[in-house]
Amino acid sequence: GFYQRFPSFSSQYDSKYQLTADEGRYEATKKEADKHMWRVPTLRNVALTAPYFHNGAVKTLDEAVRVMAKAQLSKDLTEQQVTDIVAFLNSLTGEFPQIAMPRLPDTPNSSLVD
Repeated sequence: GFYQRFPSFSSQYDSKYQLTADEGRYEATKKEADKHMWRVPTLRNVALTAPYFHNGAVKTLDEAVRVMAKAQLSKDLTEQQVTDIVAFLNSLTGEFPQIAMPRLPDTPNSSLVD
C-alpha cells in the first residue's frame, strides 16, 4: 500500500484530535522515516466509514475535510469549498460488488462449475 505522512503541517487540530499521539508505521518498523506515516485508504464509500483518521477522533466527513486541508495542505477552506468536496466524496459511494466464492464439489468427480 501507499503511505503518507500525517499531519504534514502543524495546526490547531493536532491537539484537538490528538493527531500526533500515535507514531504510525514507526510503531511497527522503528525506522525514523516511518514516524507519523499512515497507509492511505481508498476514497470509495468514504462517506460510510466514519469516524475518520487513524484514531477515529473526527466524527463527521465535513470536519475531516477541514482537518485534511489544514493538516496536509496548510489551507483553510471556505464553507462552500467544504460543501463541494463533501458532495464529491459522497458521489464516490456505491454498492460493493458481489463476489461469488468457488465451492468444493458435493461428490467426487463432479465439476466445480454449475
